[in-house]
Amino acid sequence: MRNVDGIAGSGPAALVESNILWYIHTLFPHCGREGASVARVFRTPGPTVYPQDHARAHAAAEAMLKNVLRDILTPDKNREPEDWFECLILREEENRLRVVFPHVFFAAWFARHKRALFEEAVRRHFAGRPLPEIVYEQAFCKTGCGNPAEAAPPALPRFGGQAQGQTVCDGFRPSGPQTTEKQDFSTFICNGKNAFPLAVAREIAEKKAGEAYNPFLLCGRSGTGKTHLLQTLAAAFEQKTKPGRVICRSAARFCAENPQWLRCPEAFWRQCDVLLLDDMQDLIGQTLWQQKMIACMDACPGATAEPGRQMAFAFAGSAQALKALDERLRSRLESGLVVELMEPDLEVRLRYLQTLCRQRHLSFNREQLLFLAQRCAQFRLLQGLLLKVEAFAAMHGRPLTPADLENILRTGGAERPPGCREILTEVARGLNLRPEDILGAKRRPDLVLARQVAMYVCRQKLGLSYPELGRAFGGRDHSTVIHAIKKIKKLLISDKAVQRLVTELEIKTV
Repeated sequence: MRNVDGIAGSGPAALVESNILWYIHTLFPHCGREGASVARVFRTPGPTVYPQDHARAHAAAEAMLKNVLRDILTPDKNREPEDWFECLILREEENRLRVVFPHVFFAAWFARHKRALFEEAVRRHFAGRPLPEIVYEQAFCKTGCGNPAEAAPPALPRFGGQAQGQTVCDGFRPSGPQTTEKQDFSTFICNGKNAFPLAVAREIAEKKAGEAYNPFLLCGRSGTGKTHLLQTLAAAFEQKTKPGRVICRSAARFCAENPQWLRCPEAFWRQCDVLLLDDMQDLIGQTLWQQKMIACMDACPGATAEPGRQMAFAFAGSAQALKALDERLRSRLESGLVVELMEPDLEVRLRYLQTLCRQRHLSFNREQLLFLAQRCAQFRLLQGLLLKVEAFAAMHGRPLTPADLENILRTGGAERPPGCREILTEVARGLNLRPEDILGAKRRPDLVLARQVAMYVCRQKLGLSYPELGRAFGGRDHSTVIHAIKKIKKLLISDKAVQRLVTELEIKTV
């Protein structure tokens, strides 16, 4: 019997060799005799056929496929191969190509950044031949906690039928359209109220993972910018770490989708350098998920590890609300640095709307944007309000009047802000005075203080100009208003009673 390459032989051994050579030539017809030489290495001597010879032949074919794709992806031989490509395991099965990821987070990163590049390389390699079905899978860590890439991947749910040559995603889908939106700390809009949390996050991003404030916990009401800050941290660390080693997602999804590392959380940290989890409040009442987080945090290597590991979390609510979590999880979170993002004040909200208008090329004047900024205290609500106003203006094709704005906002979730009269009433109630006495011309110290506090709160809450405040407080000159606001700013630093009074008023007049 003579095999396909003209090598004499007979019996089962020759048959095995011919099958191997046919497989090699089918996959790599352009490789010529080099492909055959690879198969000859695994020629079975003698009449006995061993099963491992088939496995070796398949391994050689898969290694050759990976080498060819590596050459396509890295045409410049002087450059090092891409790190992300070396993490993939390729398995050729008839008309199907299986791509195995080390873990689900690498799969998500691959889908966003490298999937199109990889599939183009596969199309170039199979040009002129039937394109195999590409099936994406992820390896899972077994009980022995070996290398997850060596574990046999289980069958994963598939997303519908695909025609031959199309891609089948097993286990992941891109979360949204690929974007190149700039994400760095220069995009944040804040003032002194949130300067400290922003400075801490910037320091964490600039240092090596795990060197500064680990773990780092962001607290604050919904819509204060916690998610934006975590995403910016993720973007900063992705520039300094290997692909797929930065995880940024919601805490509930992280715990629900990754049951395998509960058995051996140390294996998780061998695959991950930075863990950023949002919405930690979703773990309240979920005992099993909280136990997973405790095990994960306990297994995190210290700052002396190489490379370092960093944990950062976001919790929707005040720091006092952490008591709703399991005591063990809360103590681990509070062992790091806990900071709270405060709601943006009127100045920040106005600057935010002005930035959105520049990005969308909208022409709204300051008074209109101030009217919107007074209606809500959260960034997400401001986005929705501006979108509604933009749609109304585009539909009618004319400048908006104050009545138009009022009608638009009346149908949404915006609330009517307190006016000068309401704020003045709250100040008078807090100091046991009458509103008409505060507006009067008397110069008693308690009345003067109440008048100045009311002017300060109105300025902060309503953003009124100094002349407008002067007219609202009995027709006083704008210089009197400027003096009052400067005085209260000084007292907020030195007088605890004034601090307490102003804080209570700001809470009551939200």
